[in-house]
Amino acid sequence: MKTLELTTKDAVQYLKDNVKMHDRIEIAYDRIFAEGEVLNVDFSKYFNEPGFKLLISLDESDLGATIEMDVYEVEEDIIEFIHYPQDGEEVEVTVI
Repeated sequence: MKTLELTTKDAVQYLKDNVKMHDRIEIAYDRIFAEGEVLNVDFSKYFNEPGFKLLISLDESDLGATIEMDVYEVEEDIIEFIHYPQDGEEVEVTVI
């Protein structure tokens, strides 16, 4: 597993450049921990501003829940994440 320490901006850029549909992710931000499969990555504009949203199917949820995470909205709250790409090495990122 590769380990990185990135600034907030670099961590968001890593997510934009590397996380693809069907990859797995464990992400901690604010007081939230989400773990699951990435179902969609959305870069649409919202209110004429660039957007970046991840749709994540949560693991082991009795409700089969999915969450939509607005990465730009929680950017300053991201603590760490582990990215499990379908093809490639796992990457653990700590935000400094």
